[in-house]
Amino acid sequence: MHISPHRRERAPLVEINPAEDKIIAAIHFVVEEAERRDISVTQYDVVKTIFLADKNHLNVYGRPVVFDNYRAMEYGPVPSLAYSLLKGETHRLRQQHISQLPWKVRKAPEINSNANVYYEATPNWGDDILSESDTDSLRDALTTVKSLTFGQIKRLTHEDPAYVEAWDPDVSANNLMSYALLFENPNPEQAEIVMYLSQSRDPINR
Repeated sequence: MHISPHRRERAPLVEINPAEDKIIAAIHFVVEEAERRDISVTQYDVVKTIFLADKNHLNVYGRPVVFDNYRAMEYGPVPSLAYSLLKGETHRLRQQHISQLPWKVRKAPEINSNANVYYEATPNWGDDILSESDTDSLRDALTTVKSLTFGQIKRLTHEDPAYVEAWDPDVSANNLMSYALLFENPNPEQAEIVMYLSQSRDPINR
């Protein structure tokens, strides 16, 4: 009897309670750091930087930089809320009392028809939200992303085990990725801890 490959057993999934303040602060930091280096960043650069920073921070410190849910999309892993914010969807921020995001955005047809470039990060916004290890991870990840070609970044992120398992265009182009597989050694127990931390509003734990 033929067994569909789509029926394979998947790694455990956890739903993260997004930390809106950390997600905004991380995007802001990446935009600000890019300006400091006199380079431009697109939404692709930002989401890949956050992904690589989160994965590194998870493996070194046991928690991500931001608390967001990753989805397997055509061009790789995407942090869901961060991507929504980059697209200007601010309806989820009412509880944070934020009416305007701390950066500007413009269309960038010189890159491609769907590209946006982010610039003019609001000075000193959210300086107390990210830890030193958070900013170090984001800074290193941005260096990696901007040193690679589009094809190299695509290969790097598409080969991630969490992405490989979740990506299945025949079932869904927006599958939730397993946090357990973001660890170098799959770690469902630590993924559960990340989920519990995401439910805490205590900034010390997040």
